[in-house]
Amino acid sequence: MDQSPLLQNNKQNLTYWKELPENTRVMLISAIYSGENQKVQLKFYDPNLHLIYFWQDKTDHKPYCYTKFENKERVEEIAAIEKKFELKTVPKMDLLLDKEIQAIKIIAPDPLSIGGKGGIREKLNVWEANIKYHENYLYDTRLIPGSYYKRKGDQIIEDPYQMSDIVQNALKNFLWDKMLESKEARNDEYRKYVREWADLLNQPIPEMKRIALDIEVDSEEGRMPIPREHDRKITAIGIVANGGFRKVFLLEQDKNHNDGTELIPEAEICKTEKELLEKTFSIIRSYNVVVTFNGDDFDLPYIYERSQDPAIDPVKHTIIPKEEIPMVVKRDSFIKKGIQAEPVQLKHGVHIDLFRTFQNRSIQIYAFSHKYSEYRLNAISEALLNDSKIEFEGNISDLSIQKLAQYCLKDTELTFRLTSFNDNLLLKLLFVIARISRLSVEDLSRVGVNQWIRGMLFYEHRKINALIPHSEELRNKGQVSSAAIIKEKKYRGGLVVEPTPGIHFNVSVVDFASLYPSIIKVHNLSYETVNCPHDSCRDDPDQKIPDTTYWTCKEKKGITSLLIGSLRDLRVNYYKQLSKDKTISLEERQLYTVVSQAIKVILNASYGVMGAEIFPLYCLPVADATAAIGRSIITKTIDKCKEAGIEVVYGDTDSLFLRDPSQGNVEEISKWAKTNQGVDLELDKEYRYVVFNNLKKNYLGVLKDGTVDVKGLTGKKSHTPTFIRKTFYSMLEILGKVNTEKDFDFAREKIKDIIRESAKKLESAKYPLEELSFNVMINKSPEKYGKKTSENIRTTSIDGHDSTTNSIKGIPQHIKAAKLFSDNGRQIKAGDIISYVKTKTSEGVKPVELAKYEEIDTEKYLEAMESTFDQLLTALDVNFKSIIGKPRQSNLDELFWSN
Repeated sequence: MDQSPLLQNNKQNLTYWKELPENTRVMLISAIYSGENQKVQLKFYDPNLHLIYFWQDKTDHKPYCYTKFENKERVEEIAAIEKKFELKTVPKMDLLLDKEIQAIKIIAPDPLSIGGKGGIREKLNVWEANIKYHENYLYDTRLIPGSYYKRKGDQIIEDPYQMSDIVQNALKNFLWDKMLESKEARNDEYRKYVREWADLLNQPIPEMKRIALDIEVDSEEGRMPIPREHDRKITAIGIVANGGFRKVFLLEQDKNHNDGTELIPEAEICKTEKELLEKTFSIIRSYNVVVTFNGDDFDLPYIYERSQDPAIDPVKHTIIPKEEIPMVVKRDSFIKKGIQAEPVQLKHGVHIDLFRTFQNRSIQIYAFSHKYSEYRLNAISEALLNDSKIEFEGNISDLSIQKLAQYCLKDTELTFRLTSFNDNLLLKLLFVIARISRLSVEDLSRVGVNQWIRGMLFYEHRKINALIPHSEELRNKGQVSSAAIIKEKKYRGGLVVEPTPGIHFNVSVVDFASLYPSIIKVHNLSYETVNCPHDSCRDDPDQKIPDTTYWTCKEKKGITSLLIGSLRDLRVNYYKQLSKDKTISLEERQLYTVVSQAIKVILNASYGVMGAEIFPLYCLPVADATAAIGRSIITKTIDKCKEAGIEVVYGDTDSLFLRDPSQGNVEEISKWAKTNQGVDLELDKEYRYVVFNNLKKNYLGVLKDGTVDVKGLTGKKSHTPTFIRKTFYSMLEILGKVNTEKDFDFAREKIKDIIRESAKKLESAKYPLEELSFNVMINKSPEKYGKKTSENIRTTSIDGHDSTTNSIKGIPQHIKAAKLFSDNGRQIKAGDIISYVKTKTSEGVKPVELAKYEEIDTEKYLEAMESTFDQLLTALDVNFKSIIGKPRQSNLDELFWSN
């Protein structure tokens, strides 16, 4: 066993890791690079003993990159000077040229020689030099995180669980029956991909033995403690684990007074910070998985820094030896930059930071249906757990020791429950995504979906021995054929059909299931197949993409088409059915529900990343072609609806709103779409009625059960002042009770009263200031904004909606308010929520905490009410000013409701 000083301390006899035993089935969960040993170390989880084993590479794998033969002379010159490089000529498949080429493989002794400062990529045009070494290792060894293996001697070999007979038969039926319906899926190559995905994704996911950890730090008004300075004491550390284990260590000090009540039984008081930290480290060493919320940026680096400060031991002034600290913190990154830039690793296991996971937009939108909007522990817990933090007034340092214990333990419990609710849904999602993306759980939980899809595609390139192309090569694929409608876009996106303003009863919404993934599959779209190098494809009119200058390949299937297409078919035709099949066990059904959900997350992002410059395989023609085919499908389907006598009152990207269709009409259109367009058209929603205004992506619909469905209307957004939102939702409640056109007479009068009453309360100063506040999350610290700017400034409301504001006259209002906070001694940083009110003062705004009611600009709030409600009222031909008794700006009759 390797006696690396990082992993084992002989003096204290503290073993931080266990070597992987032979013939034990374990699940690979992570890979890291050990700079001391210059080896990749793998982390395996034993589902029976709940231990993590380590295994260090024994294959003598080395870091490398490639260059092409045109650079042969230059790379040989570099290798002659720097003796550390080894050169080999190897065959590689160039997918852009669709032929095998000879490349030069540059083998290095360590990753820094490839990608570090002064590395080979700075001296030569090289390929595949930007991939992290531990990812390279996983690609080359075909080791997939989330899969099961066992060790035989020095070899790691697959050791999967067997699928049940029912699941096996369902897969056979899918492979040999349902797939025959699709001509794209009839070839053996496609079936092979489907089979491999199913074998991988059907593997069970074990219960992870883990702890959640949260700390509280002595603080002062207007100043947040940060690891770089670590000048405030740690006053409490909470720990919650599986099986009901709960503990909170408290620092004994005069500041946290005793309120005379009894301490919670989980609390233990420590006389010094050193004692508190030592007891915490002892528990951490007993668990292989640690979960935190913002632990990368705060909790763990702060713990580390305090453990190295003699102030934790007031008598002896001793620190805790580094070898006794169970985590690895790259201290230089936050000392220099003021932030923790690197993930904090556990020496003996795995650390998962939930803050970055929940910040992932794909997790937020596709995995959790946008249930939470603010990326804070309390907001996420309220949305997903229906529970919240303990509230208190004042500063945390003023809490009694009894209240501090309860507060800290509650935060820790919420953190743990975010990983355990719905049968450990989040952790299971992460492990399924790890299987698809080929990324370590530690990595994927901290990066965006573009990196997940990148990992999947890079792995496949290595599997087929294909050279991963340069971004410059992909830019040479051609210019976009469409003109962007949205300013920030580089190409035209999906088709949005102009809404027919007014009220429409009995509206059915039909949805193209996985439209863009279906297009990618059916039309063979991939960076190498769009504008492929074959003359026969370019000259074939059947290969042309409508309304573009592009063509697609008929000679071979594209790598993206195979991967995305096979995942799409598995989700729609296999996992959705298995998740409802009551002939299999509940445990299996739950697994297949999670698998289906994880695939959905990947599929929904697969089209978008192709047109995102941050994506390593960014290829505009692929994104443009996908959108063009989508527009063509929607247009042809609308024409088919007209032929069938169905009125389309609205359409948005992959959905059509049909007015009063019969069931036979919908079935007819669905069958036509499947046969002629290769896509699945499904009935998604049935509205009692829908109200459209003149704006796209803005409407209100009432479902058959009375549920009010609001899209894009400002009134429901969380940055809108509370009193406006409450008024808006009261309007929705009334509209939800409307069943016929006659019901609108009563609704009209009720809505008139509600709006008039709200305006009256505003003008009479009846609303508390908190209900007048706008709440906006800032994306960068206020000091980074100048006094004046004419830039487009991106802001985020707390419901996650981004907006761009051109602020020629000055900085945005929420930044003005933030600066006023800063001037009053409060530290504001990126990610904070700024709550401000509109005032008659020179700045025009004030933080709600600093404002007085006599400063409120009532007219600005009436304007806000009008702009919010008019989105709905305009669709109904209603005039806001006529309701509140102000001069009207149109010739509309007072509160006229048009049919």
